Amino acid sequence: MSVNFDSTFGFDPGVQDSSMAARGLYATMVTWCDHQIYTRPDSFDGTFDLKRVRSVGGNARLVRELVENGLFEEVGEGLYRVVTRRGLAVFGSFKNQKKPLTPEEAAELHEKKAAAGHAGGKASGAARRAKAEANAKQNEADAKQTASTSTKQTGSTTVPNQTMPSSSPNPSGPESKQTVSIAEIEARAMLDPFATAWSLYPKHTGSPDRARIAWQAIVDGRAVTPRATPEALLAAVTRYQKAVRDGDADDRFVKGMGRWLEEGGYLDWLPAPPKPRYTWGICDEQWLQDHILSQVPEGSFEGSIVGTFWANVKAGGDPEQAAERVVKELTRKGRPS
Repeated sequence: MSVNFDSTFGFDPGVQDSSMAARGLYATMVTWCDHQIYTRPDSFDGTFDLKRVRSVGGNARLVRELVENGLFEEVGEGLYRVVTRRGLAVFGSFKNQKKPLTPEEAAELHEKKAAAGHAGGKASGAARRAKAEANAKQNEADAKQTASTSTKQTGSTTVPNQTMPSSSPNPSGPESKQTVSIAEIEARAMLDPFATAWSLYPKHTGSPDRARIAWQAIVDGRAVTPRATPEALLAAVTRYQKAVRDGDADDRFVKGMGRWLEEGGYLDWLPAPPKPRYTWGICDEQWLQDHILSQVPEGSFEGSIVGTFWANVKAGGDPEQAAERVVKELTRKGRPS
């Protein structure tokens, strides 16, 4: 796994026309692509999108600049590829350059690996079965030996050893299993949402005080980036942590949490806002909140009962009476499972 930058890199016209920030993004994406070629040779096609660019600190403006100067190539809608050649940079060495596999080459390599894995699986399966049979025979012999030595001979009568049943564990003791509801877990997490987010964040570099200050500024609306609630920020950190864990975000470019918040990194990971509810006539969002949503279990005013409510209202029924029926019905049923 290696990348070679030509000694004349700085003299290339496209490089000279690019800003230092754009040059840095080019170098970063070249090394990122080389890593993908090394770790995912049969699936990486050499392309990346703006989300990947943002994850390493770049932005759309720098991408456009590199495309215009011939250092990036736009290969599809929102998909890009680094340009590698003599005078710029190459994967591998100048004498032995590497390239991402074409879809056909990737498919062929995948088939070869699958065939090799199948053959190896058959061989290892036979070995495992033979070992299992040997273990079973040995266990059977051990069981017979144990049975013969664990009995006591009294004259001609064989008296097996007796084992007294153990007492049941204390329900409040260390062996008892305590269950915690999801609601309790969520409540504990929201006692200090920042502390929960800090523990989840994929890299603990930088000052937690800086991160907490940035967090509070976003919550209070004092930051230069858009405002967000503690719940939304915690959800963004959770989604980002999962992406890094699953390999959907490169763990080599994870910033400290304080800087990540200050630069608006959370914006790419905020959950989608809920769709606005349907309203009609006097029954706007506030009316629905006052007459129905605040009086029924959360999440229960959904599905067919919503359709029935609006059908009654549009047919000329009294909205307040229709709302009372909805509240009564949902209170009786409780939250749907």
